[in-house]
Amino acid sequence: MNWLILVTLTFGDSFFVFNKEFEHENACVEYVNSPDNFDTLAIEVIAVAGFNDPIVDISCVTRRDG
Repeated sequence: MNWLILVTLTFGDSFFVFNKEFEHENACVEYVNSPDNFDTLAIEVIAVAGFNDPIVDISCVTRRDG
């Protein structure tokens, strides 16, 4: 099973961080929670949502094909 990072915003549409995919939920959760990755996640979010749309949640979810 593949896991992706889902970013939920206050005003905009939710989106996936497609350049990161994980085989296990724990690997995804560890990536999201690691301070070493905060800069990378911030760049991804800013590239899609800009600076003015607050983040409600960042989750690890399973990828569903189709």
